Amino acid sequence: MKKNKLSAIINMTEDDNKLAPLTDSRPIGALPFACRYRLLDFTLSSLSHADVRSAAIFINETGRSVYDHIRSGQAWDLDTNSGGIFTYSQMKHKKALYEAASRIGDFYEDHKIFIERANSEYVFISGSKILSSVNLVDMLDTFEAGSAEVMRMYAKKEKSFVEYHPDENLLTIDDKGYVTDLAKEGVTPIEGETVNFDMNMTIMPANILLEIIDKANAENLNDNLDQIIEKYLLDYTVQAYEHKGFVANIDSVKAYYDTSLSMLEGEAFTSLFHTELPIITRTHNGAPTYYGKKAEVHNAQIATHTDIRGKISHSQISRKVEVHEGAEVENSILFQGCVIEEGARVKHAILDKRVYVEAGAVVEGTPEEPLVVAKNTRIKA
Repeated sequence: MKKNKLSAIINMTEDDNKLAPLTDSRPIGALPFACRYRLLDFTLSSLSHADVRSAAIFINETGRSVYDHIRSGQAWDLDTNSGGIFTYSQMKHKKALYEAASRIGDFYEDHKIFIERANSEYVFISGSKILSSVNLVDMLDTFEAGSAEVMRMYAKKEKSFVEYHPDENLLTIDDKGYVTDLAKEGVTPIEGETVNFDMNMTIMPANILLEIIDKANAENLNDNLDQIIEKYLLDYTVQAYEHKGFVANIDSVKAYYDTSLSMLEGEAFTSLFHTELPIITRTHNGAPTYYGKKAEVHNAQIATHTDIRGKISHSQISRKVEVHEGAEVENSILFQGCVIEEGARVKHAILDKRVYVEAGAVVEGTPEEPLVVAKNTRIKA
């Protein structure tokens, strides 16, 4: 791909209330995944494979967890003199100030400055809660070969994937491959067993994106970029692009839990990780994992620099975790730095960073309602 042909804007501004307390101090895209990745890695990897050199990330609240992970963007080749990775946090606070008329000016000034300075012909715009590895080179080639003004990505999914998810969009696509309608689930009755699930990923010329921003300004609409694109999308001819690979929608604790543990199944793991586009993350140096003489591990993913002396089954264990002798971890996800003492039991649970489970304590949820323990919590017997 021609250098500087495509820049990117990632909107880490989705509603994350259904993922609390996991999202109390991090956006959805900063959630750990498969022991060593973050959800954001999958979008950044797609950008890297498409030779994108300028990317902007807009974050609802604090961006500390994002800054700590991406650093200079070197892992994804985004630390260039002619581009770079730029972050803009506290978008929710900024929006509240504009709505209260406590602040005046151009709400989208940062977006416009980034687009103009990136100086790319096209812009890829995406959210961060859709987990997939997408081929942006093929998407852009398909877009340039057609005559549409905008291209929107979708995936054919079973009806159950979107039922009772009223925040998700469905596309109506005509026989020529153009989008004729964008509707919320529940507004339009679903006919058939499959739907065109809108992945909230768009490629458009930079001048059209600036035009959409101008329309929002003219209507005094101060909103996230996802929302204004959705509002004005059908003002343009929109070609649909089908993604045929792995897709998950991380919109709730249950979705995060199920998708994470699905990586213990060969088919799901292979369809996401073993493709022509490897997933890139920032590397960590650490000691190998230690397994004690009485350790038992069945169908688990375990990161480096962990100390495993107890029993683990169908679980994911992140770095610097200690599972003491006689402890049991089953159908659970343990974030970095957790400690499970002797005789403790963790089942159907998600333990955030540095949770300490004392000897003999029981932490147990259910498959339908996994128990989430907030970071830095100490659980007594």
